[in-house]
Amino acid sequence: MSWSNPGAIIEHTIRATQLREHLLSVSPSGTLLDLGCGPRPYFDLYAPYFQKTIGADLADSPFPKKGVDIYCKATAVPLDDSSIDFILCTEVLHDIPEPDEFFLEVYRLLKPGGTLFLTSPFVVPLVDGAFDHYRYTRHGLEYRIKKANLTPTSIQPVGDIFSVCITLGIKPVLKVFSTLSKQLRFKGLYSAYNPLLFLLVIVPQLMYLACRNLPVLKALLKRFDYGPIGYVSIVTKST
Repeated sequence: MSWSNPGAIIEHTIRATQLREHLLSVSPSGTLLDLGCGPRPYFDLYAPYFQKTIGADLADSPFPKKGVDIYCKATAVPLDDSSIDFILCTEVLHDIPEPDEFFLEVYRLLKPGGTLFLTSPFVVPLVDGAFDHYRYTRHGLEYRIKKANLTPTSIQPVGDIFSVCITLGIKPVLKVFSTLSKQLRFKGLYSAYNPLLFLLVIVPQLMYLACRNLPVLKALLKRFDYGPIGYVSIVTKST
């Protein structure tokens, strides 16, 4: 569990769990492309499964560049056709103004039988300012994927309406602590080491994550997945 982004513990944990379960179920190999990799938050999860991993991101990305191997747009990756076994793309699709170009590029890059593991936001506030273009429903994702001659094998929600309420509810609290930390020049205010932030922001998310796995609540929460934080799409290119 990563607390580097205290407002996104729920979504990061669920995404990581779904990625781990998928990798365990299919035991992939070959070359992985982490497209829009940022600081590569899932590197430790996927690295053991592949002979080679490539991190790609924009040159002007605000994230640390340590894990970036090539600088490019997600719609124009300087790699050969059918050269990638597995593409991981997390929280990038909503920033791409021409999504069809993205899925066509995925089709070009993947080997026959290759996989795209794609995460995209749904009920979340604006994330990247003027770069934040879209939100996709399950049906919108399926349409875009099929339009590029790819196959959506699974589109699963990240959380439910309750996780959305928690996530939206803690945003104003985070905004206050972020502003105070900048004005007072004390980074500790905007971290899990701040007891008040921990109580108001971290604890509600941990309680949700603990409760969602209780057998008595699992089936109930599933009935409220019509308004999730986002979706995880597992997509394949036909052989």
